Amino acid sequence: MTNEIKVLLVDDHPVVREGLRTMLGTAPDIKVVAEASDGFEAVEKAKEHEPHVVLMDLRMPNMDGIEATRRIKNKLPSVSVIVLTIYGGDAFVIDAVRAGAGGYLLKDASKDLLLHTIRAVTSGGMLIKSSLLREAITSLGSASSEQFKEHWGWGVGLTPRERNVLELVAQGQTNREIGESLLISEDTVKKHVQSIIQKLGVSDRTQAAVRAIQLGLIEISRSYEELST
Repeated sequence: MTNEIKVLLVDDHPVVREGLRTMLGTAPDIKVVAEASDGFEAVEKAKEHEPHVVLMDLRMPNMDGIEATRRIKNKLPSVSVIVLTIYGGDAFVIDAVRAGAGGYLLKDASKDLLLHTIRAVTSGGMLIKSSLLREAITSLGSASSEQFKEHWGWGVGLTPRERNVLELVAQGQTNREIGESLLISEDTVKKHVQSIIQKLGVSDRTQAAVRAIQLGLIEISRSYEELST
């Protein structure tokens, strides 16, 4: 299948990897191409197989999932990393976002949500459960938020259209979905996203959404929270 989504499973527990492999095997458009049991192996397997998506555990021997995510995104920026963990604390979410993760799910997430997240990040979306993202942003504190506002200003030079696009990015919509919502082409959406990333001084759309929430430019949508629960 030419449109198969190639997935790398990273977890130090063989039983967890086997369960994920079995679960993902029910989806005709998703193929597990490799597995890794620690962060070092994850980086090597990512370079070898160039997956579209990495499902990344956090706590592992030799190298944790945060550092592995950072190294994979540095070497292969087009690869999407979804953190799949038992840890929902705000510090973990912040670290994962800063490392470049495009998704953050707890291991009790439903099969449907896992498959949806894999497909969404592959299409350029960003899916981090809004309750976790809200906790992460709140934990940065009002002083941090005020510093961002003082440095960047409320508008950071975003056009009204870019603000619209950014709000939909934060809801986890893909470029195609954003184009359909705003009645513009997918290529136009891509140009807006690139401009937003540059103006906010971040490296990807996930960090753009987080920065925008920090600045108070947008709010996390209620509909996205309902989707992610």
